[in-house]
Amino acid sequence: MKGRFGASETYFLLNTGAKIPAIGLGTWQSGGDFCVEAVKTALSVGYRHIDCAHLYGNEAEVGEALTEFFRGSIKREDLFLTSKIYCSLNSINKIENSVRVSLKNLGVSYLDLYLMHWPESSAFGDATDPPANSGSEYRQFLSKLKTAWKTMERLVEIGLVRAIGVSNFNIHQIKELLKFAKIIPAVNQVELHPFWRQDELVKFCQSKFIHVSAHTPLGVPTSAPKPSESGSSEEDEPGTPRISFRRSRSVHGPMLKLSVVAEIADRHKKTPEQVILRWGLQRGTSVLPCSVKPERIRKNIDIFNWSLSDDEYQRLNKIEPQVCLFGNGLLDTISEDNGSIFGSGPLQAVHESEDDVEFHS
Repeated sequence: MKGRFGASETYFLLNTGAKIPAIGLGTWQSGGDFCVEAVKTALSVGYRHIDCAHLYGNEAEVGEALTEFFRGSIKREDLFLTSKIYCSLNSINKIENSVRVSLKNLGVSYLDLYLMHWPESSAFGDATDPPANSGSEYRQFLSKLKTAWKTMERLVEIGLVRAIGVSNFNIHQIKELLKFAKIIPAVNQVELHPFWRQDELVKFCQSKFIHVSAHTPLGVPTSAPKPSESGSSEEDEPGTPRISFRRSRSVHGPMLKLSVVAEIADRHKKTPEQVILRWGLQRGTSVLPCSVKPERIRKNIDIFNWSLSDDEYQRLNKIEPQVCLFGNGLLDTISEDNGSIFGSGPLQAVHESEDDVEFHS
């Protein structure tokens, strides 16, 4: 059946009673003046959710854009701001300090949502990479998860954040968290797109009144700024490594070229991106597309006041194969040429099915 999200609705209700905008601007891989201008563009065309993370290395740039708009007609309470903490084994006792660093860089006194970036701990790498750690390290972290979550709950109590949640957690990890959590996660932000629907996870979270947000809802961008291009002036917690934006693998191009997506886009006189984002809303998930291109930012928000038919919605729910970009052991070798993906491993099947997808019931 079609998702429950109405054509004209622009937000979802969290278990805290707060409203989370249905679409937000993702800021991963955005740096320097590009980030500042992207946030300015987003706010000017109606975005009211900006998704950040300290490890993205650009919260000062986001804060610069916010400051300019706060001088105008937009008030702090008009916006929904998200940031994330990366819990390494030696950082659990620094969670409060980390959120204060984010608040200072963003130029605000509270966050609407603060997420645990990954359920595991590891050496710092790409901000979206799954931690590549040993089983023993993961068990250590699980034993400290209770301490970390209790600290997150305290952030709500002292007013630094309005809601807390998780990112990239699976069903088992959420079940473990729910065993002791006094505050149920408001959000689980995960990879979601037609190539990786995670149906069971979405259903489970919704059954527990945990809202699901989709990061990389259009797949992964095909290019990324190098660290030297970010030009960030933000303050770091002492000893925090700077992030390296080295990810460049993508299903963005193939997904947008699928015949079913193109047909639906033509029928509605919309772009393929708008079709996929609208599909995300109708599943009951908010979407966080990343872009620094003004025209794309403007087009991405044009996903209201129209909807997919039941048939269109179901066709997008049947796209195969399902490909996770951020799990372990996903890719063997890969190279890209104008958005097409080659090589062995799961994404080879994506490339082969790019022009004509076979649907399976």
